[in-house]
Amino acid sequence: MNEEEKAIIEEKIIECYKLKNITFEDETLYKEKIINGEKYKIFKESKDMPILEDLYNILGDTEKTKIFKIKLIPFIKGSLKFLNNYTNVEINNKLIVADIYELGEENIKYGMYLFTECFWDRIKINRNIKKAIYMDEIWRLIRSYIK
Repeated sequence: MNEEEKAIIEEKIIECYKLKNITFEDETLYKEKIINGEKYKIFKESKDMPILEDLYNILGDTEKTKIFKIKLIPFIKGSLKFLNNYTNVEINNKLIVADIYELGEENIKYGMYLFTECFWDRIKINRNIKKAIYMDEIWRLIRSYIK
């Protein structure tokens, strides 16, 4: 992507989050919940966050955003539409298993990238605690990039 394309995507992503009332202000990541008559601030749930289709819809039909909409079609309407959803991964568990075998050879790189990013974010939270990522059958990912 060139600099103009990156700027367009960033602008549209910011707009997408804004529609969900999420801005660069940290407090917008929280919502109020009333428990036993008392108000508490809790982190927004995944259903409060945008999904790929929200971005797809915001892109509109301009000449500059047309290519991005085309690239998102497999993720919104095609073979990868299962990624156009809210997460059901519970990342606060001590052991997280990501089984991406069913993704098939063509889509394994997407699944591996998503889960590696997710796990890396968890590792960075506290670098003083030892953690590990075990990747079984990593050769499948390597093979998908060699083709």
